[in-house]
Amino acid sequence: MEMTWRWIRLEGYKVSKSGGLPRRSREEGFCNYFSSNGGTEMKHALAVTLSVAFALGAFALDGNITPWSGETATNILRLVSYNVHHCAGADKKLDFQRVADVIMREKPDFVGLNEVDCCTKRSGNVDEAKELGRITGLDATFAKAIPLQGGSYGNAVLSCDEPLSVERIPLPGKEPRVLLLCEFKDFWFGTAHLDFGSHQLPSVEIIRGIVGEKSKAKPVFLAGDWNATPKSKTLAAMKDFMTVVSKENCRTYHGFKNHTAKDEYCIDYISVDSVHAAKLKVNEAHVTSDIVTSDHNPIVVSVALER
Repeated sequence: MEMTWRWIRLEGYKVSKSGGLPRRSREEGFCNYFSSNGGTEMKHALAVTLSVAFALGAFALDGNITPWSGETATNILRLVSYNVHHCAGADKKLDFQRVADVIMREKPDFVGLNEVDCCTKRSGNVDEAKELGRITGLDATFAKAIPLQGGSYGNAVLSCDEPLSVERIPLPGKEPRVLLLCEFKDFWFGTAHLDFGSHQLPSVEIIRGIVGEKSKAKPVFLAGDWNATPKSKTLAAMKDFMTVVSKENCRTYHGFKNHTAKDEYCIDYISVDSVHAAKLKVNEAHVTSDIVTSDHNPIVVSVALER
């Protein structure tokens, strides 16, 4: 019997029907969580909860138990896109734990991150993707866009399972950009951070070609800071082949100086290729209210994808 992407959720961590937490959660996040949050009593509570769940043959999604009746026809996915501003907040404080806390509050399965540093001077020579993966218990994949301060800068994907394959596709820009795509069993998930101005439409055409090829076999989810407002030509071009499933009527970028309407744009999105959009149901979508941790708000969607 084939397993599906549905998880028991307990205190923000995920346990699969087929036996255990994803790799990083099992080895790092899960152990760290219990070592600092109640030890033996919570371990006993977890054991009882899992015993009951598996005895009933059930899954839980955000606390709702549904019977396990063999192979299900739907994948339930919780997706996040977040430009983390190299983990430096409005207070100019570099704080990886604070960024990880924002991510964990949303209990995501897959996260697309933009403006991620890897071993740069300004970030204390920390591999930010790896560190956020360690704290959240999610697998981390990084894609370099440019060299920076002795390290590099680009995008990352945090995921509840290791990718089957990874592709890093350069995108044009005055500041070069990168498209990061990670392949999983039933779909691709990726993130892109587009440059400003005249480089955007050429970037969209590159993405169109990649998505067109990948979507022949399985759905493609693409998230990211596209630096394009809802009425822009860039977003219209993206919508030729992608269907936006995140909210478009809320700001996702607020900046740090003056929180005026002029500076408050919706420029971050989560989308699915239009070939598979009809098989997708959006259960919930929101933009968080956090304006301290980064200059962007995390955006979140929960979707059901027919297999």
